[in-house]
Amino acid sequence: MNNKQHELTQRLMEAFFRFRHVHRKSPVSGMKHSEVRMLHIINKHRRETGRGVKISELSRILQVTSPTITQLTNGLEERGLVERSNDPADRRVIYVQLTEAGEAVLKQVSAAYFDRFSRLVQHLGAEKSKQLADLLTECLAFMRADAEKNG
Repeated sequence: MNNKQHELTQRLMEAFFRFRHVHRKSPVSGMKHSEVRMLHIINKHRRETGRGVKISELSRILQVTSPTITQLTNGLEERGLVERSNDPADRRVIYVQLTEAGEAVLKQVSAAYFDRFSRLVQHLGAEKSKQLADLLTECLAFMRADAEKNG
């Protein structure tokens, strides 16, 4: 790799890593990014399966320990955003699902994110926005394939 490629690689890495910190602050006051992310995952799982999500599944998806998920769930449950229920077939299995209040918060979050990205589209313009979306999609496909191939 020549010096120019090395510099470009470094610049690209830095740009990607900076994005991680942009979404750390939740658009809903008093909520952590991890809590908002968990609400999104619970909602997505419900849309795909028609039921709540197991604590162990949340742990796997978010790549954190079950005690961490339990702590997040406790906080969200105390605020009335999620509720737990037992599996009738196996009482040891606990599902987490959104409450109406949780769904309302998620709608608020989604609207805030949509608004932010709408402003980005206005800032970049239609052509650059489409190009960026295409490039990011291509990057994601590469990163997933590369991770499967190289671990």
